[in-house]
Amino acid sequence: MPILQITKDDILLQELEIQAATVTIGRDAENDIRLGDLTVSRRHGQLKREDSGRYFIENLQSRNGIRLNDHEVKQATALTDGDRLKIGAYQLLFRDPSEVTRLRQNHLKTATDGALLKVFGTMPVQNTLPIAAQPTTVQSLEEKNAASAAIKPDGEVLEIGVLINEASNAIFTLDRDQVVLGNEGHVDIRVPSAERTRATIARRGEYFYICSETPIPCVAVNGRPVMNARLMYNDRIEIGERRFIFREI
Repeated sequence: MPILQITKDDILLQELEIQAATVTIGRDAENDIRLGDLTVSRRHGQLKREDSGRYFIENLQSRNGIRLNDHEVKQATALTDGDRLKIGAYQLLFRDPSEVTRLRQNHLKTATDGALLKVFGTMPVQNTLPIAAQPTTVQSLEEKNAASAAIKPDGEVLEIGVLINEASNAIFTLDRDQVVLGNEGHVDIRVPSAERTRATIARRGEYFYICSETPIPCVAVNGRPVMNARLMYNDRIEIGERRFIFREI
């Protein structure tokens, strides 16, 4: 599924998985994605999925318009992985893991076919390929993460990750649906800090999400302050005076 990373003032506010065929964006509460700044119109724009599966961005006659990779959006325009949208004071990064996987598969097939042609020359065309010659499937990181999930006795998929303290190599297992990090109150992982620090890591299905539970971000992921973000394996997390690496178990 495509993902939108929503940023404002260089702070990652939210990361959303896009599933619906039409997703509206605007300042009003009834929008699917609400951006609460006055630089955003009440109904600013929308994402729409075509029959091909690709998403298109469309401006809904907003006051400040929409920019795609620094160009004004004047008509419905197809999005590809890595496209950057600017809507008012917000920046939205469109990520499509399925597109990355498809491009890697095409590249691998092209490179492999070229190498075989150099070694063996032109091969006779066959109606069917033997099973051993079927193309190799290239997994995305999300598919790899899902494939490495632990399985409960009842068949339910359970992801288990760990946080590794960079300074002491202490290991904290994330084997619950929610783990609290902070320097006050009831916490699962204590982190010293001169300021109030409190964050949660929540497991939702096969993914882990980290959230700053403070008015301004108290967490940075890979050097970037975040309010809410999905974690990927090998991410570096900074909170208070502690530095952690997120790994799979």
